[in-house]
This record gives sequence, C-alpha cells and structure tokens, in this order.
Amino acid sequence: MRRRAFLFASAAASMVGARVAAEEVKNAQAFSGARFYAGDQEYLLADIIAPAAYKLGKDAAAYFLASKSALDTLIKGAVIDCKNAGPPTRWGGRVVYAKRRGEELTLQEALVAAGAARVDPQTTDLELITRLLALEQIARNNKLGLWALRDYRVADAEFANWSIGAFQLVEGMVIGAEKARSRYYLNFGDDYLSDFTAGARGAVYRKWAGKGFDLAGLKGARIRVRGFVHDINGPSIDLHHIKQLEMTAH
Repeated sequence: MRRRAFLFASAAASMVGARVAAEEVKNAQAFSGARFYAGDQEYLLADIIAPAAYKLGKDAAAYFLASKSALDTLIKGAVIDCKNAGPPTRWGGRVVYAKRRGEELTLQEALVAAGAARVDPQTTDLELITRLLALEQIARNNKLGLWALRDYRVADAEFANWSIGAFQLVEGMVIGAEKARSRYYLNFGDDYLSDFTAGARGAVYRKWAGKGFDLAGLKGARIRVRGFVHDINGPSIDLHHIKQLEMTAH
C-alpha cells in the first residue's frame, strides 16, 4: 500500500503547472452548473462537470436546474477573477479557474462542496484537484445535492452496465493489469469482453511510468475510477489524467 501511495504522490508532484494572470469578469450569468456567460464570451469552469439536462434519468435532469441555480447564486452581482486553465474550446469558450473577488475558495470548490458538481480532472493544477476530490468525498458522504440521487451513485465495477453513456464514478478491485497492443488495461473482472475496464493509451502509460507511476502496481488494489463510461467490450473508461484514479479504503 505504501508503494502505491508513493506512486500516486510522485506522479502528482511532477505534473503541477503554473497559472496565468487573472482577468476581471462582471455581469456573468450561468448557463449550467459549470458554464457561464459574460457578454458574448462563454466560460467553462475547469476540472468539474455539472449535471446536463439530457443525461441519465428524470431526477438527474431535474437537478440540472438546481446545479445551474447554485452557480448563478455564486456569480450574480459579483466580480469574478478568471485565469486561463487551458486552451479554449473549438467554439471559443474559455476554460478557467474562477473566484469571486476577495474570496479564497474557487467557484469549483464551492460547487463541489455543495454537491452541485463532480470532479472531472483535466488540468495540471493537481493541488486544486486534490482539494476538489476531498470536498467531493465529504459531499458524497453527506448525500449533498446530486449525491442524494440514485443516478449519481458510485457504480460497483461488477454491475456497471447502467452507467454506460455518461460521466460516472466506478469502484472495484483491479483483478488484472496488462498491456495489449498499444494500450494498457486495468481489468475489474475475469471476462475482459464484458466486465468493467479502464484503459490508457500507450503514450499515457509510458508518460506515467516514466514519472514513477506504473499501472501494474494497482493489481489487487481497490480503486475508484472516474470518466465518461463507453460501451467497449462492456463498460470502459479511458484514462488520460492521473487524478481519474483514487485509492479507496475498502
């Protein structure tokens, strides 16, 4: 267990990136729980994902409005300091870290703490993502916001088919860890053609291995994986960010 903890820590420490100067944004309005507009400019909050109106079941669709309202409450009438967190989207939306002027918590942290959004690791700011994951765990334990809904429960890797087609958290024990052609796979069941798997492209695997994080070290561990669940020989999540993987206590 110590070796696995070291692998996670050493890989994370080497991937932290720098931020850029802040920009002042006023008169912002929420479009969803993780997106807002100011004038003609769209802003997307980095490293979180909020409910969409058309995903999963009826209750989850209804929570879209609650999530949007949570962001609207935070930004209404406030001056927002935004920093670029990555390249813009193909439609010109800016991916940002954002805070209300004079406050320490990011909008991302406030939303995740309230259960209005989940963590979707994308950037190199591993310190922020680590804080977000800790806040998410507290919100999940207390069934705050979306965590009170069955549609957002953590899926058991043995019964993860229901989560296909949406961003989801899946938890289970890694039965096998192996390379096949140009990808590396974590298998959570005996039948790789139907059981849940998490896979990384060869370039991602080699990059992580070069920084001291070898996916092979996770064999026998119980972990939580997050990401969009594809239907590829059963439910499958593509790994591209180190923080998609979390060790669990049981």
